[in-house]
Amino acid sequence: MSGHVGDLSPAQEEALRKLKASLSDVTLPENDDYFFLRWLRAVKFDVQRAEDRLRKHLEFRREFGADTILTDWSPPEVLVKYFPTGFFGEDRDGHPVYYDNVGNLDPRGLHRSSKLEDIVKLKVMQSEMWQAKFREFTEQKGRKIETITCVIDMENLSFHRHYYRPGINLFSELSGVLQRNYPERNHLILVVKAPRIFPALYNLVKHFIDENTRSKIVIFGANWKEELLQYISPDQLPQAYGGTRCEPDPMCTNFITVGGDIPPEYYMTNLTETSKEDMESVVVSRGSSYEREFTVELPETVIRWEFITSDHDISFGWYQKSGTKRRRFLPMTEMSEVVPMKRKNSHIIPESGSLLCSTAGIYVMKFDNSYSWTRSKEVFYSVKLLPPDTELSVPLMAAEEIVEEGTGEEDEFYECGDCPGDQTTQGSDLSPGDQTTQGSDLSPGDQTTQ
Repeated sequence: MSGHVGDLSPAQEEALRKLKASLSDVTLPENDDYFFLRWLRAVKFDVQRAEDRLRKHLEFRREFGADTILTDWSPPEVLVKYFPTGFFGEDRDGHPVYYDNVGNLDPRGLHRSSKLEDIVKLKVMQSEMWQAKFREFTEQKGRKIETITCVIDMENLSFHRHYYRPGINLFSELSGVLQRNYPERNHLILVVKAPRIFPALYNLVKHFIDENTRSKIVIFGANWKEELLQYISPDQLPQAYGGTRCEPDPMCTNFITVGGDIPPEYYMTNLTETSKEDMESVVVSRGSSYEREFTVELPETVIRWEFITSDHDISFGWYQKSGTKRRRFLPMTEMSEVVPMKRKNSHIIPESGSLLCSTAGIYVMKFDNSYSWTRSKEVFYSVKLLPPDTELSVPLMAAEEIVEEGTGEEDEFYECGDCPGDQTTQGSDLSPGDQTTQGSDLSPGDQTTQ
């Protein structure tokens, strides 16, 4: 049985009943059988895993404000202009179509201009837009529409542009977020204009994509325009993809962001000014932490930091000691947390931030790796103490943030005693051939039809 509504085995029906009963104590974003079955299919009808994932998803929604993100949050300009995605039209089966121009994504520019949390929030926003599209299409069609068709445009894909480790790490991060929180939402994934290097690059990231999603990938060959028309009718397809829509704008740019190289004026500067060679480094052993004290002699001093890890995330924060005496061993109860500890994906995008010290005293920077029992973490960091009245190179924002100057995240700006709450973020061998290929493990020469 497929595990969809109307096609359930007795065991699947029982799993559905148990999952609904186990979550009767919480308010869910949806509450019909279609919703519960998506989560069950994602874990092969393991009720306990589905319940655990759904409860974690509710925490995720609260953390990212998913219920109101479409009205309460706007992406930074650089993502609006250069993150190459968009919605347009529907496929022949009535599913909304989402375009992702992967080949026009600028991984290095994105790395240098965007905050990781903003990129994740953008994907959450788009996923919530999918939800809205599903409701709209369900009402229009008079039947349940719960999946989307994705057109992945690989034009301009290259090793020089896309074989970039932080970009691959980012893909892993986003894949994990979407698969854990928006499962079973793809109807088909149609890949067009895949160059010869595509199999090699795909093999680097395929392990981040779950098996069920990989099985929905269809790769078109040289006749991709004709083949794409088998799935999307011309009146629902932009001219650039063989359709008739949006003349004289063949890419329908009012709906689909084309992407391209991100101009340097969007780049941030803090971590380009300080190379790893100019930073101090420390290896934080597995299951341990590293602390370093800094003496602030004048109130209104600003502490600025930047750091990057070689591999894997690390937890980071700042404390203030009571009193002004240096004491090597001080219980945490005698220290005030002034920048909340939270895990940072600083191996993907460098971290930076600022702390406005309203009082003089001893401030303690902490890298915490106690949660990892298998890996040590190498950290490169730089800390500067800026005296009062130092002219900062970036403006203060109303929400007590400094717009970041770095290659990665927007600077976080904190004032002692007024710190924001903790925010944490958390995932075939395909070859373009002369004919359409589909499946999770196709190698060059395979020609599998639908």
